[in-house]
Amino acid sequence: MKIVFFGNGKRAFICLKYLIEESQNIVGVVGIPNELDQENTILSLAIDNNIPIIVTEDPNDKDTISLIKKYNSDIFVLGGYCKILNSKILSIPKRMAINLHAGKLPEYRGSSPLNWALINGEEEFTISIIKVTIGIDAGPILKEQTFEIDLDDNIYNLHEKANYHFPIMLSQLINEITSNKYSEKPQDIKNCSYFPRRFKEDGFILFDQYKCDDVHNRIRALSKPYPCAFSYVGKKKVYFISSRLNEGKFYGEPGRVYRKVNNEILVCCNDKSLWITNAEFEDGSDAIKEISVYDSFSTLRNEILTSRS
Repeated sequence: MKIVFFGNGKRAFICLKYLIEESQNIVGVVGIPNELDQENTILSLAIDNNIPIIVTEDPNDKDTISLIKKYNSDIFVLGGYCKILNSKILSIPKRMAINLHAGKLPEYRGSSPLNWALINGEEEFTISIIKVTIGIDAGPILKEQTFEIDLDDNIYNLHEKANYHFPIMLSQLINEITSNKYSEKPQDIKNCSYFPRRFKEDGFILFDQYKCDDVHNRIRALSKPYPCAFSYVGKKKVYFISSRLNEGKFYGEPGRVYRKVNNEILVCCNDKSLWITNAEFEDGSDAIKEISVYDSFSTLRNEILTSRS
């Protein structure tokens, strides 16, 4: 089975490496220019294994399509690929194109499904491999696996779980397609929903606008390697690295710091309080060390009052 692998990022690298180790027949790799001179990318991996590469910003370009056709491929694998393939290029592989999607389908179509699952307080997450069709994450499900989300899980943990299981699922599926032992499960359109791309500014926490659970979920959904949820103490921007739920109920004014114990601070949200266990200023220094009891983080009320003063 001749495979052309499209991708970028860590997940693509891990999956391609596994397929090579499993002696899957990778006949070409398509990557993006930003990764050409970097280590631990699908492009560097392909070069090290004497696999032909195509580096392009536009995989749908006429010249790129002509090059890809020469591989005479059976399957396209899209591993975290940041480009959308049109119908012309999708018609090239003899069997199909398949895509790795780290979200439950059809409920979590679209961008950043793992981040959104944490933000929404889901208790489990699903990773899926689907057949690529015209439409965003709309194709039939070929393989899926579901995992629990613990209260202390963050986005890094979920990506690590997904990146461990995706390569195994992918290689198994390729073998099943080769032997015609795979199955397709159509998505239930009645249950479909789409989630958009997230931006850095979406991480701004106004403590009077969110419940304690919501703040905790946003902090763990946006923690490193993402830009992190943030707020302000005075004019200083504070990035929240981690938090934990408070076992008891402690009430007060939203945004106010009421306790400081063992380099953790207890901050009131709009229902009860939350422990911030790790936070940094923009220069990377420890924010909790400098923050004092009764300091205040951003709230909508404070933002309005500040704008009027």
